[in-house]
Amino acid sequence: MAKTEDAFSPINSLPPDCISHIISLASPRDACMFSLTSTAFRSVIDTDDTWQRFLPLDYASILSRAVNPVEFSSKKDLLVKLCKHPVLIDGGKMSFGLDRFTGKKCYMISARALDIDSANEAPDHWRWISSPDSRFDDVAKKVSRCHTNIYGKIESNALCRKTRYSAYLIYKVETLTFGRPIRDQIMLRTFVNIGGHVSTGYVCLKNLQKYINKMFDRFRDRYHCTTPKERGDGWMEVEIGEFYNENGEEGEIRMGLEETGGRTWGLIVQGIEIRPKH
Repeated sequence: MAKTEDAFSPINSLPPDCISHIISLASPRDACMFSLTSTAFRSVIDTDDTWQRFLPLDYASILSRAVNPVEFSSKKDLLVKLCKHPVLIDGGKMSFGLDRFTGKKCYMISARALDIDSANEAPDHWRWISSPDSRFDDVAKKVSRCHTNIYGKIESNALCRKTRYSAYLIYKVETLTFGRPIRDQIMLRTFVNIGGHVSTGYVCLKNLQKYINKMFDRFRDRYHCTTPKERGDGWMEVEIGEFYNENGEEGEIRMGLEETGGRTWGLIVQGIEIRPKH
């Protein structure tokens, strides 16, 4: 019965180019779901022409900057790989991938490519170490109580247009390193600057619900402090801020975190990730 209904479906009378265009207006995830609804969709969904439309126009140029050649058997295979396994580019100082929900560009700026106060000039404050669960060769570890100031930047034309993005600090905090009062240790001021428009906020590097009493919860609410989340890769992330990339003509997008109170140590920074906001 299902086959008979599918055979008489109006969708099956559409030309393949039309179906391919319809699929391209959806997300990659939805495109896979469409293949379950109709044989017409199923016959088109696995063609390179269809999946080419999900890839960024400049994907070949970006992949030419990869540390290692990216091998793929089809455009669908390439898209799936970029969604699951970001590629190291620019000498291993940045990673590039695609958002699995939207297919839009994602980047992570490595700690090496960030401007971290004292990391290069004063090795007694920060040290470069390797971490087995980092996508980069090394990460920055804070080993003394100096002020934490971390800055990153990316060109707006490297990102997808007409897209709202968020920037996240990807980090870890070693246990039992925050020996001083928490309110002097945990809060950092953040900013995102795009085209001269600056948005600011505050973030906390530890989960307030787990580590902080009700009094500090009220302090958090007053300052609208963003709390971190655990990722599936063994790291924590906290949102620095968001921005809308209109036409990719805004020039350099800058973002950063600046310590407002006491001086922390035990912070391990993998990088800043920039991805579409859902």
